[in-house]
Amino acid sequence: MMRIFLCIMFFSIGALLFSCKTIRMDTAVPDKKAEEPRIYEVPEIVHEVKKTQEKYSIGEETQSTQVEEPSEKSAEEPAEPQPSGTDIHEKEDELIVQRYLQSMTLEERVGQRFISNIEGSEFSDRIVSLIHDEHIGGIILYPWNVQDVHQVKNLTETIQRTAYENNPPIPLFICVDQEGGRVNAFKLRETSQLSPPFFWAQHNEPFFIEAAAYITCSEISKLGCNMNFAPVLDLYGHPDKTIIGDRSMGKDPFTIGTFGISYMKGAKRAGVIPVVKHFPGHGSSTVDSHHSLPVVEKDESTLRDQDFKPFQMAIESGADAVMTAHVLFNQIDPEYPVTLSSRILRGILREQFGFQGIVISDGMSMGALSNNFEITETLKLMFKAGVDLILVHHKYNLADLKRTVYELYEHGEITQREINEGVERILKIKLKYGLISKDTVFLLSDDSQSAPDLN
Repeated sequence: MMRIFLCIMFFSIGALLFSCKTIRMDTAVPDKKAEEPRIYEVPEIVHEVKKTQEKYSIGEETQSTQVEEPSEKSAEEPAEPQPSGTDIHEKEDELIVQRYLQSMTLEERVGQRFISNIEGSEFSDRIVSLIHDEHIGGIILYPWNVQDVHQVKNLTETIQRTAYENNPPIPLFICVDQEGGRVNAFKLRETSQLSPPFFWAQHNEPFFIEAAAYITCSEISKLGCNMNFAPVLDLYGHPDKTIIGDRSMGKDPFTIGTFGISYMKGAKRAGVIPVVKHFPGHGSSTVDSHHSLPVVEKDESTLRDQDFKPFQMAIESGADAVMTAHVLFNQIDPEYPVTLSSRILRGILREQFGFQGIVISDGMSMGALSNNFEITETLKLMFKAGVDLILVHHKYNLADLKRTVYELYEHGEITQREINEGVERILKIKLKYGLISKDTVFLLSDDSQSAPDLN
């Protein structure tokens, strides 16, 4: 038996050696002169990305089989840590964002800071002007913009096609309020009409929330929308349907935070940007901010344990966008509501919670702001507080708003950095979700009449 085993083993080894030899013979490279490589003009950004790749050997596998003897220095000093793949891709994305930014005029940069409503349900010259002349960052659709599935898809496709005609071509955020329950822009036969989120939470099942988000966002994505102003992370503090009420997923902060994370997963899986709202909480108010300015008297410690908690959980789980509440938290900032408060948006949201995504204002024409603050002051405070996207309704003319921003800048009321930082965050999110392509950066014009460096 042992002899038979040894014979089989030697036969197998011989066959393996023969096959290796055959493979080497078959894959030998013919001895012929290689063709001269073509030389192309490459934009500067390509060289920058290539430098990053070469520095960290991106995409190349080490093929050397030699083992180097450690030197005395390497034995004494630890090797310098190499950046992770995530760090490298973030560096590449930063280079691309900067390339876009450098190709934009000041007017284009300011335009990106606004989301505008549109009138009617058909594509119009007014929409063309918003895109080509005002260079808006996004539009929002309301029920009066909707007739049927075919009309909505044609409208959103035409909007994005028009945005691609700009130089640089930057597609728009196409936003919608599709929360479920009573807040739905699309009430079409082809779209699911889900119960209010409060009743989703009654199942006490995160997968149910994720599935509801996936269904909702898949449907709006097919209609051409890429951003949903949901989920609502406000506490169910007062069962009043005119304010938050059943738009909330409950009273327990941890439960709402958990369900909010599940919602974000479902939305992102559908390719839609979820916007958690209304930071840092609207549920404790009995006043409707569409008409008046709500004032909350809770102390900061209580707020951190209650209203703030769901938002902090969502941010720690990778929230990309937050919508502000037009609510004044008297114990934190007795002067300004959240949307205008540097103390809350920069101090708490950015610095303490570490949020790096985009901050979106609730509608600036809502009574909480428009009845208490003059428009020039509102715009100035929004830029100072770090609001990246300003939601504009029919009450204001976008060209007039942009003109006011230019005047604030010329008079030194807002800085170049405060204009620029919001555009950077907007471009990063548009890049992350595929609205702008890494390939498109190579097509950007080098002779654009760009604004001065705002860094």
